[in-house]
Amino acid sequence: MGRMIKTRTVRYALALFALAFAAVGWARQPDPKALLHRAVNQLRGPAMVATYTLRVERPGRSKKYVLRVYTDGDRRALIRVIEPPRDAGQAFLTLGEDIWIYNPRLGRVLRLPPSGKNDRFLGSDVSYADLSGRDLEDDYDVSLREDRGAADFYVLVLTPKPRAPTPWGRVEMLLERDNWLLRKIVFYDQRGAVVKEIVLRKAVRISNDRYLITDTLVLDRVREGYRTVLTVSDWKVGPVPESCFTRVALERGCRY
Repeated sequence: MGRMIKTRTVRYALALFALAFAAVGWARQPDPKALLHRAVNQLRGPAMVATYTLRVERPGRSKKYVLRVYTDGDRRALIRVIEPPRDAGQAFLTLGEDIWIYNPRLGRVLRLPPSGKNDRFLGSDVSYADLSGRDLEDDYDVSLREDRGAADFYVLVLTPKPRAPTPWGRVEMLLERDNWLLRKIVFYDQRGAVVKEIVLRKAVRISNDRYLITDTLVLDRVREGYRTVLTVSDWKVGPVPESCFTRVALERGCRY
């Protein structure tokens, strides 16, 4: 009898220990909003000036754009097309939720309507929303999902807020558990089918909690052979002058 009681006591103690351990493990799970904020920071990059090379690949053909990008690392960015010569001078200015486009052939500045944020940037698989502000942070509710098939990753599940201006049914983001580095974004339509994937293939550590993603692959999962590769080079990290985020800079360029 004494041995039976002792065995039950040990089992009870082990069960309590397991529950306590599970509770501690759950308590250590990061805040999904904090993970999302960090992921969006990685997408935005730090305040800097850099050269972006955009290679748009289609079945049997490809086109390359060279862009000069000025960003405050938050909600403002100026993008100017340097190459090819035919497209040089086109420019795009993001100021919070607003995106302005300069067409040098027409000599006009146009504001992109909110419905156009998911259009293809320069005909690529990258959307204006992918390049602009913090739509993923502003327009979605986020939760953290445990996924046995992705044990080395945190999986963030983003669902659109009511009346959010987005075509996606949901978005999933995979971040490495050990360093919170963003590795993949998967976009689903309203029926739950995968429409687009963004794979973050390479990154450079800028500071203790900030990365610069230098190699990105964007895949169209609806049309086979449609993909875009975005690489970053020649970067200079640091504050960018306020004059770079103006209509004057949009038309004439930033002299920084």
